[in-house]
Amino acid sequence: MKVHDFQFFTFETFVIQLVILLIILWVLNKFLFKPYLAYLDKWEENQKKLEQDYKNIDKLIKEAEEKKQEILAQARQKANSIISDAEEMAKTKKSEILEDAEKEAKSLISSAKQEIEKEKLTMLNQIKAKLIDLILKFNRKLFSEEKINKAFVEKELASIK
Repeated sequence: MKVHDFQFFTFETFVIQLVILLIILWVLNKFLFKPYLAYLDKWEENQKKLEQDYKNIDKLIKEAEEKKQEILAQARQKANSIISDAEEMAKTKKSEILEDAEKEAKSLISSAKQEIEKEKLTMLNQIKAKLIDLILKFNRKLFSEEKINKAFVEKELASIK
């Protein structure tokens, strides 16, 4: 075997092939590998950010749920307070109304008793006046003279109650 049979493996072709390979590697590195690696780094960063956001969302959801429960508890407490205040006011108003009604009923009863007493006195006075007139008329008819005077009859009727 002679050296000239393997001419495509000469030192010059080897250096040229090495230079071409280095140029190809440099072009690939400059236009393909670096942009692709930068894209992969950015994609990985986005994935980490999404994962962090997902964890934050879970945390925010738990916090919102706790706040919701707290707000609901406060609302229930306020509602119960309002209801108890309303019940207390209703009881107070009820007792006031009952007291007013009792006072008015007592007042009506008192005024009715007074009215009845006045009517009774008026009727008694009318009856006494008619009785005096009757006694005097009866006296005139029985006796031709008026032996009983009006003052004596009134005095006797006043003693009868």
